[in-house]
Amino acid sequence: MPILGFASTAGGAHDASPVPLRALGLSLLALAAPILGSVFAPDWMSQESGVLLWLSALIPPFLLTYYRGWMGASAALAAGMAALALGNVAAVALGLAIPEFRVLFWMVTTYVAVCIGIGLLAELLRREVAAAEAMALTDVLTQMPNRRHAAIFLDAAFASAVRGDPVSVVMVDLDRFKEVNDRHGHRAGDDVLRAFADALQVVTRRMDLSARWGGEEFLSILHHCTGEGAEIFLGRLRKEFETNRFPWGRVTFSAGIAQYAPGMKSAEAMLGAADEALYAAKGAGRDCHRIAAAPPVVSEIVPAGAPDPVVIVEGETERVRGVLFEGDEAAGVLLVDRGVPLPRGDEHLLVVDDDRDSRRALGKLLRRLGYRVVEAPDGESALASARSLERVDLLVTDLVMPGISGFSLTKRLQEERGPSRVLYISGRVQEEVEWASAPGAVQRYLHKPVGSAELAEAVRDILDAPIPRPVRSRGGESHPGPSASSLSTQPSPPTELP
Repeated sequence: MPILGFASTAGGAHDASPVPLRALGLSLLALAAPILGSVFAPDWMSQESGVLLWLSALIPPFLLTYYRGWMGASAALAAGMAALALGNVAAVALGLAIPEFRVLFWMVTTYVAVCIGIGLLAELLRREVAAAEAMALTDVLTQMPNRRHAAIFLDAAFASAVRGDPVSVVMVDLDRFKEVNDRHGHRAGDDVLRAFADALQVVTRRMDLSARWGGEEFLSILHHCTGEGAEIFLGRLRKEFETNRFPWGRVTFSAGIAQYAPGMKSAEAMLGAADEALYAAKGAGRDCHRIAAAPPVVSEIVPAGAPDPVVIVEGETERVRGVLFEGDEAAGVLLVDRGVPLPRGDEHLLVVDDDRDSRRALGKLLRRLGYRVVEAPDGESALASARSLERVDLLVTDLVMPGISGFSLTKRLQEERGPSRVLYISGRVQEEVEWASAPGAVQRYLHKPVGSAELAEAVRDILDAPIPRPVRSRGGESHPGPSASSLSTQPSPPTELP
């Protein structure tokens, strides 16, 4: 915890820092020096050479102003100490008379007071300016970022989305809020707004921003988040907001989600898509959410190093040339099967891989094929995501990961959700894997690098294959029927080596 210090600079040189203990110790010694000199050598302290020791009393105010960030005041004090010391040395060397101690004392005291006073006034002015800027970007009622703040943040997030990072926006509107104001008064309405704002702040990550957009509308801007991730965000928000109890009963909200897609030309287009999804949720009966459909595009993936993406309007459809990033190539997922029709779908997929580039490439391709994808960097995160999802139609996982392996993840997922479909993808060659029974009611194994057509066909085959019915053994226990691992080109699925 800082002993001394403010949040910013009065002179703009550097931010305030806590005063270290060694600086406090030096200040005490500097104050003690003239006091001890006056006690033990009073005659010497009144002479020309002894006057120099009194200058050490300037060290504490110098350190105070320096660590508070008052660079102008600290520089003036340092210059004053140097000038007084050099002037006194010159007077002694040249045999000139120096001012009496009383005159010197009041001169130094006045000098220190002026320097610290100027620094204090500058600090107060800086705080007033900072408070005014904060008020311009903060909603007074909820103390959340306001519409202006959200618009600035959204522009930066949209630029990040254009560069390839998944970004989603969530537009939320409290259901029948006008009725709350009309029946219970505006004070009750304000209480609802504050309660919802508090819940929204609790579930919003530091890297994201949630703001009051206007009236009873709120906007959340989520970095590195797909539409499916935004659904998880809304689930946590509902759970947090439902902890509030109002005298007249439950308050609900509707939401619209929009994830950046290549056909969106501006941040306003993302907001418009989220707004349309919000009103679709309102039309569906409220207390629910809807995800905006991506604009119709024809994607042509070109290699890295090509010119920036170009949008060509052809009637009502936009043809978008997207860039294949180096990370996609390194992951071994080939996105350059131009003109080759790939099987598509709209099922819910959970993609798990500790390699960021590989996970990103897999998720990007599967989303282009229409699937709803949630990504996770490890087994524990995957289990947490699965618990937040209503359904997981297919698990796409690496075999070897830190913590929970792909097999262990599948076993735990089946214990919680029942028989599961799983696609194992690994960079290990088949000779390194012992083949036996592996978890997963319907499964397949692919070896990296994986072509886009190979991946798309494997995913579609697994999703189309029926899950075998459990077979009861003589002891009455249920076991899965014959595995659908015949979908694999290998004789049987892999298991981990000890």
